[in-house]
Amino acid sequence: MILLQSPSRFLLQILKDRVVSGDKGVDIDCHTVEFDDVRYHIQFSMRNPKVMVLSVALPLAPPEAILHDGLPLGAIDAIKAAYGAVVQILDPPKDCFDVTMKINLTKLPTDEEQRNVVLTRIASVREVVLGAPLKLLLRHLASKTVAPNVDKLVALVHRPNESFFLAPQADKVTVVYPMRFQDSIDIVLATSFLQGICRSKADCCT
Repeated sequence: MILLQSPSRFLLQILKDRVVSGDKGVDIDCHTVEFDDVRYHIQFSMRNPKVMVLSVALPLAPPEAILHDGLPLGAIDAIKAAYGAVVQILDPPKDCFDVTMKINLTKLPTDEEQRNVVLTRIASVREVVLGAPLKLLLRHLASKTVAPNVDKLVALVHRPNESFFLAPQADKVTVVYPMRFQDSIDIVLATSFLQGICRSKADCCT
């Protein structure tokens, strides 16, 4: 039920291994899938060992989700803001993927701690892309404005064919969670959460 998860451990490990191995690495061409159906295609070539090509396929968006060039609202700007000169977005993306990025490892910070922060951020690309609409609306909320050209209800892709909604206003952003979970664990957690709210409201009224 949680949208913003920890970084992809598999992707992070590949990035760290490549930085450590330097020019001694091998060609890599592999696919990996996260539990929420986010798919990655990771490519390294010894012809250019300091460049990684990363393609990301997002969960299938529900009909109510409005995408911009196949991506959530604000995703391109979020990628540019998160990674700066380290990442170049390739247009068009590779077939069957929603976004393809060229990651230049030579532009990583030389300081090890700062470098690990950037690598972790790259491995969190799912969070950056899927969380872009929420970040955009909250940034406008901080300035007491509503993002231009945004619908009254913005769908945030959660899992394949699942979403929750954001209703932006100048003074608040309301989050709406539809009660249509297919996962039994999600149903239990949501029910427990709502029951807790009801009990706390009842306690306040007594």
